[in-house]
Amino acid sequence: MHILVLGTTGPSGLAFIPEALQAGHELTLYQRNPSKLPQDVKNNPSVNVVTGQFTDIGAVKQALSKGATVLVSFAGPVLPNKQMLIAEFYEQLFPLLQQSSIRRCMILSTASYKVPEDRSSWKWGFMTMVIKLMGGTVYQEINAMSRATATLLGNKVEWTLFRVPFLTNSDAKPVRAGFLGDGTDGFFLSRNSAAVWVLQELKANKWVGKAPTLSDPGWI
Repeated sequence: MHILVLGTTGPSGLAFIPEALQAGHELTLYQRNPSKLPQDVKNNPSVNVVTGQFTDIGAVKQALSKGATVLVSFAGPVLPNKQMLIAEFYEQLFPLLQQSSIRRCMILSTASYKVPEDRSSWKWGFMTMVIKLMGGTVYQEINAMSRATATLLGNKVEWTLFRVPFLTNSDAKPVRAGFLGDGTDGFFLSRNSAAVWVLQELKANKWVGKAPTLSDPGWI
């Protein structure tokens, strides 16, 4: 596959890139600061780098013109968030996908965004309350990002929102995917586990049009 990746220099993006390259995929990396990429990534013949901000629609169109058929985004707000840059970016990006070669999207979200399949979960209810109180506009942006994915892509482009809990840097493990309150909604997920799961889901297409929560096994 040829994958357009957003959020490439954050820890999750940096975990995904080598996994995708090892699996034989071609990557187009859209980012504002290419100097943050490891040199071996920039020198890899299977990597295209397009430099641009989320506000630079001309650069976004250039990235989309590279021929990727899959979009994977690890972009997310950072505490304490005070703007809605990613949500506003998605509102401009997603309509463009319908005129591009992109046919599949994998978009990062969190359990702060609720879906109808979720059940009552006291632990995530408590964490959502903490995020609302201390996270600036993080809660609002996560929800705006996720709603944009579900509504603007709809049935026009196949999409999956993968909702992550607290992220770690431990080794990859088999991922539990499900919904809040069903016993699979643990508190922790390795970024390496997430990278492997995203690539597996791009083959399996089990969660198209859905928003599963992901977690490593063994955590409540």
